[in-house]
Amino acid sequence: MSASVAFLARGVVLLMTAWTSLLFAQDPDESRPINLQLLDAARSGDAATVERLLHEGASVKTRNRVGATPLFQAAREGHADIVRTLLKAGADVDQPNLELTTPLMQAAHNGHLEAATALLEAGADVNHVDQQLLTPLMHAVYGENTTLVKLMLERGAKLDLIDRTGKSALVYAAASGETEVLSLLLARAVDVNQRFGNDLTALMWSAGYDHVDATALLLSAGARVDLRDKRGMTALMIASAEGHAATVQKLLEGGADRSLKDHAGKTASDHAAAAGHTAIVELLGLSGSRQSASSGKP
Repeated sequence: MSASVAFLARGVVLLMTAWTSLLFAQDPDESRPINLQLLDAARSGDAATVERLLHEGASVKTRNRVGATPLFQAAREGHADIVRTLLKAGADVDQPNLELTTPLMQAAHNGHLEAATALLEAGADVNHVDQQLLTPLMHAVYGENTTLVKLMLERGAKLDLIDRTGKSALVYAAASGETEVLSLLLARAVDVNQRFGNDLTALMWSAGYDHVDATALLLSAGARVDLRDKRGMTALMIASAEGHAATVQKLLEGGADRSLKDHAGKTASDHAAAAGHTAIVELLGLSGSRQSASSGKP
């Protein structure tokens, strides 16, 4: 009885040793399902492996746990050569992940011009919206990629779409202060005085972030300087409260009325004083003195 047990024990040991040797002798990647290997290769930029796996039958339709396809992975990382390979193999150019974000959106957001261009040339939808109602154009504007913004506009990207936070591509451009992108949008006859979330305008966003050149561009494009948001605040009040002296000066040069009051009865000077921006208070006072002198009024 004991001899039989000993024999069986030796057999188990030999079998485990054989399996262990086989396991460690095998390439870890080769042991993974072929479709998972394709996802990894597309993400890492391993073009040769992508080609091999496709030849071996890996599916371009495979998705990971968040719904990303190999094309999505390649686009996100900017691997334009792999993007083209996967498209040629039949990948769906607009297949989104679980958040409804498409490969084009990811490429645009991360500033990958070549990959995004390849997707556009394959017919990617420039007006697709994700769960946050963001569009590829908004992602491109956010990424401050002038060339990509121009390409999307040429392919019919809409300027009137609004995301869940109440912003449009124009607002993102104004808030970023990127004047080249802003100029492209304004050239498309977009309404420069359109109101967005909380009745904020593009000028208010630009002024709030102290983008002097963008503020000047919006004013030259016809932005009304004294429009008010839901608080009754103007662009001048917003810039004054934030202490943005150069922008305050630009708004004053654009005709901003320093005497206006918001719904709480505060002027731009009041907002500046409350925030401790004494230089802004002085600037507004000097401006008022000059206006009074030029008009002949006390």
